[in-house]
Amino acid sequence: MKRFVCALLISLMLATAPAFPISQKKLKEIEHRSMHEIVMLERDERGETIGGGLCTAYAIGPHTLLTAQHCNANTSRVYIDPVSRDAVKKDQAKSYKIVSREFDNEDHMLLDVEGTDFKDTIYLGPNVRTPVQGESVYFWGNPSGVKDQYREGLVSGSIKYDGDGDVNAKVGSTLYIEQMPAVGGDSGSAIFSAKDGALVGIVTFGIAGGKFTGSFPIQFTGEQIANSLK
Repeated sequence: MKRFVCALLISLMLATAPAFPISQKKLKEIEHRSMHEIVMLERDERGETIGGGLCTAYAIGPHTLLTAQHCNANTSRVYIDPVSRDAVKKDQAKSYKIVSREFDNEDHMLLDVEGTDFKDTIYLGPNVRTPVQGESVYFWGNPSGVKDQYREGLVSGSIKYDGDGDVNAKVGSTLYIEQMPAVGGDSGSAIFSAKDGALVGIVTFGIAGGKFTGSFPIQFTGEQIANSLK
């Protein structure tokens, strides 16, 4: 099965659940506003880009982003919702210092970022449930750098991950397959259940030419989440 990670290469608290019930429509609006475009670039001593790319991330706290680990680059800074790709290439867009990174070894990463104050956040706890075959799911992402694009579909099933994908995920882990398209730039997008708005996955792969989405179970510990939200 042909797969590709959904980072777009470019050349150039512990969160708490709501204290009171909110409507599904309101929850979805908050989830939408929690989505951000991020760029992490590795540059040489001359400032030329030698690695990195564009991905999607969701805020889980005032200064913490949840995204895919394969979006990580050898850099101490991250661009968040940059005004343009050209501004990033020329290092003229605003960037933020990365304070720490946490990984769950299932291609997921938490970025603690200095200088942000995200007002809208999604809930990430230590026991995130996994998708259920046949349930409806959705996400917002930034495919091919086109900002803020919505997709929805069904969970078609799952397979055991065979290691063919060049991401930090355990061989034998459950790879969930969702019937909705994902391409470069969508990596790191949070996948939600249409039933209750719960976070059930993070986009890692585009499968079969991007016709399907692949995601792994989220495995952060409570300690990792708390550390990233300090």
